[in-house]
Amino acid sequence: MSEVLPPTLRQPIIFLDVETGGRDPARHPLLTLGLVTLDEAGQITRPLHLFVKHSEYCVEPGALAVTGIDLLAHDQAAQPSEEIAQQVRDYAAEVGRVMLGGHNFDFDLRFVRPLLPDLGRVFRRGHVDTKLTAQFLIHAGVLPHTVGTPLSQLTKHFGIGYTAHDALEDATATARVYVELLKLVGAGPGQRD
Repeated sequence: MSEVLPPTLRQPIIFLDVETGGRDPARHPLLTLGLVTLDEAGQITRPLHLFVKHSEYCVEPGALAVTGIDLLAHDQAAQPSEEIAQQVRDYAAEVGRVMLGGHNFDFDLRFVRPLLPDLGRVFRRGHVDTKLTAQFLIHAGVLPHTVGTPLSQLTKHFGIGYTAHDALEDATATARVYVELLKLVGAGPGQRD
């Protein structure tokens, strides 16, 4: 059996993940962002891990237990949100106006939009969501229904090493899952045309 080659993409996709102090963006702070670029050849490049500083941290203890974030250490390493927003803009500008991707991405976007009110000018409209893509492929019979759509189950299914709840690790794992999902459907102009 021959190995399936990585997909060829029409343009890069930037995968993003966040860790937060809770589930409500109106009350809980965005703490960390992880970004990676999936290039046209299907390679994951340009890892960036950002820590957001706040004057106050209204956090749920359960959220910190999940992420393992130590608020004191976080605050010492963090930068003001304006600087973080500019770093994300600069990161995106290096590859051009491309789409964002993530896993269960509506959650992440609820926290990113207040940070980047110009999100629609920084990135292309629409986004890739590996959870929704996996759900579609399960319903279409391409992925076994026993896999499930949590990122931890998808990484396990594809044999991707993964430790959850670190924004950079999650963004990287999501990009790797996306590559595997594309292989399943033979996506990419070089493979389908």
